[in-house]
Amino acid sequence: MDAFSLGLIVLAFVAVIFYIVLFSFIFYWHLIKVTVVVVPMIFTFEFLVQGFFVVCITSLVINYLPELIRVLGL
Repeated sequence: MDAFSLGLIVLAFVAVIFYIVLFSFIFYWHLIKVTVVVVPMIFTFEFLVQGFFVVCITSLVINYLPELIRVLGL
């Protein structure tokens, strides 16, 4: 299994935890006038975009780190 696939699996598990926490907060937000659909969609979009970039950058670093070490002669 390559680093990208492992990162996506970890991102999926973290997303599930994020949804659980977010929807538990939404349960308490019903006392305040907040749109129950729009707020979670915005938070989820931001969370998944940031997570995807972290997974992509990490997998690129892991894939190209041996070649960078070889080129630098470390």
